[in-house]
Amino acid sequence: MSSRPEATAISQAVNEVMAIVESLKQASERMDEVLELVEHAERQKLADEHEIDSLRRLLRQLQHPRSSRGDRHEPGA
Repeated sequence: MSSRPEATAISQAVNEVMAIVESLKQASERMDEVLELVEHAERQKLADEHEIDSLRRLLRQLQHPRSSRGDRHEPGA
């Protein structure tokens, strides 16, 4: 009859390990979701930086129209 408590202990250990495995799977899924969010944020950051650079160039052209257009448009004047 001593094998019966051992079987119960082994069954309990198996159940605990299965619960841990399930918990790790859920954690892994959440980490994948977080990774996707971080990657999306990085792509958005790069796009925003590109847009800001474009707007800065446009603003410089508007603030200094002669330096961007120069006398190239008025060679005969």
